[in-house]
Amino acid sequence: TKSHRDEKHPFLRDLKVISRTAVVMSSSTSTAPVTIVPILEDNFCYVVEYERNKLALFDPADPPLVQASLEELLSGGKAVTHIFATHHHWDHSGGNDAMVEWLKGKGQEGVVVVGGEKDAVQGKTLSVLDGDTLSLGSYTVTCLETPGHTNGHICFHWAGASEEGPGFVFTGDVLFVGGCGKFFEGTPEDMYGSFRKLAELPKDTLVYCGHEYTISNYEFASRALPTNEKVRGRAAWAKARRERGEHTVPSTIGDEMECNVFMLAAIGEANDAIWDEVKARCGCDKGRTFQPVELMGICRRAKDKRVFFS
Repeated sequence: TKSHRDEKHPFLRDLKVISRTAVVMSSSTSTAPVTIVPILEDNFCYVVEYERNKLALFDPADPPLVQASLEELLSGGKAVTHIFATHHHWDHSGGNDAMVEWLKGKGQEGVVVVGGEKDAVQGKTLSVLDGDTLSLGSYTVTCLETPGHTNGHICFHWAGASEEGPGFVFTGDVLFVGGCGKFFEGTPEDMYGSFRKLAELPKDTLVYCGHEYTISNYEFASRALPTNEKVRGRAAWAKARRERGEHTVPSTIGDEMECNVFMLAAIGEANDAIWDEVKARCGCDKGRTFQPVELMGICRRAKDKRVFFS
């Protein structure tokens, strides 16, 4: 199965999956009721037990693998009530119909498929707009319209009572650990606005993104910001985790505000002397002062061209 890096038109493909044994891993650093299910080549599906025996799924695009991971949970009396899709690309929402049919076969009717009003999410039964909220158990789920990767991309922020720990946000293909998604349908202005919106969340908010791209993201960040010790530390941390076979999710909003090149650009924390090299290697006038939104576009272009990977 190919990732977005190799797909020219990922949203036009039929869903294809790879055959492998189901593996369910939970992050040891997370206090959220979130189970991580690695799927496809480098995607993540997430299972949230938001109330005793009630589950919500996020981007379950590899039905056989997700189903295998759910078998034990469902046999224990748990039920899936919602499927959330961050956006319409096949490797995020392409498994929705198959999952709904499979759950019907398990006697679970009426599963709600949630997706953005502006996005053609497969099987969508509930369309949401920016600022819409859902109440699930003790959690309030706020829908954040975050265009840039696709025009109708939605991030879902979950906030519960204070004793339940920090909130958590599912960011799909907009905000990654150390990076951001490609601008398939959106513009630098779109992604800038989306990052600014996410930066307003509490700094301890746990970030669950759509792909394991962290090593590549920090390789770029380490070369773009060579004197940033925090970035170098995070790069070493990510490499060590991956070498142990562990995931790098979740991150936090605070981590991203310190170590994510794109977030640093969005919040105006770019060091001009360091960013001059980024500008120069992208063919920009390094003597000119760029606005944060312009820097985001420059950085995305630099990463797309792999200017720091030669």
